[in-house]
Amino acid sequence: MKRPMLAVGALALVLTLAGCGQRPVTGTANGDAAAAGNSPLFSNAQELVRAATSQTEKAKSAKFSMDMDVAGQTMTAEGAGTFDGDNTTMQMSMTVGGMDQELRYVGNTLYIRLPEQLRARVPGGKPWGKVPADSDTAKALGAAQAQQNDPSKTLQQIQEAGTITRSEQTTLDGKPVTHYWIDIDFAKAMDRYRGTQMPLEQLEQIKDKVGKLPAELWLDRDQLPVQVFQDMSPMMVAAGAPASAQTLKMTMKYSDWGTPVDVQAPPADEVGELQLPN
Repeated sequence: MKRPMLAVGALALVLTLAGCGQRPVTGTANGDAAAAGNSPLFSNAQELVRAATSQTEKAKSAKFSMDMDVAGQTMTAEGAGTFDGDNTTMQMSMTVGGMDQELRYVGNTLYIRLPEQLRARVPGGKPWGKVPADSDTAKALGAAQAQQNDPSKTLQQIQEAGTITRSEQTTLDGKPVTHYWIDIDFAKAMDRYRGTQMPLEQLEQIKDKVGKLPAELWLDRDQLPVQVFQDMSPMMVAAGAPASAQTLKMTMKYSDWGTPVDVQAPPADEVGELQLPN
């Protein structure tokens, strides 16, 4: 299988897409937990998703940070986004392979600010590369960007193919949260992984080999996601990746839900069409 395109780190980030704590409990919150501000625990994934989705649809926007481990290489990012269907916008600064980059998604268009050593991929060496609208990257972008940054897409995976295996009431960053461990049936949720580093044909080939994908979800007292962890390494293993490239894990953290986010396209004279590798 192909390894992620780390030479163009922002594209790798777009194309790619645990926990220890208190003793897990199940059921509803006890008196002490309720008094501390914890929300009741859900034992049914569909009920959990309905509650969280309702809140994210109201809030729409948030700040976020991302940590990814892809084939032994680390990617970190932070930014903010408005998660609203066709009106989705996002700004993200990232470090990939030791290079700092910026990504903006606005007007259904992806812009990538490349480091100087990669600007030869943009005519005239302009600082911003625009992803060609008819490229495979652009076609996969909607799924990939939403998958990685919009928590409602993870919630949809859980609703369609998730089973809650454990839960607890605990704290995260000093605030009360409910923490869920969830198994996602890959075969049922496969379409949600379009836009990862694997093409659809390869996803079809590994569909019956992956089994369950571990995930974890932390909700605050308002039932808003504050942290999401996904381990997609079983996909890499099923695809026959070498041992050194079998890791694919991602942690997203969210804060400041409901804070307005303003993302603007780069100045037109600083943008060129990004030349994608074959």
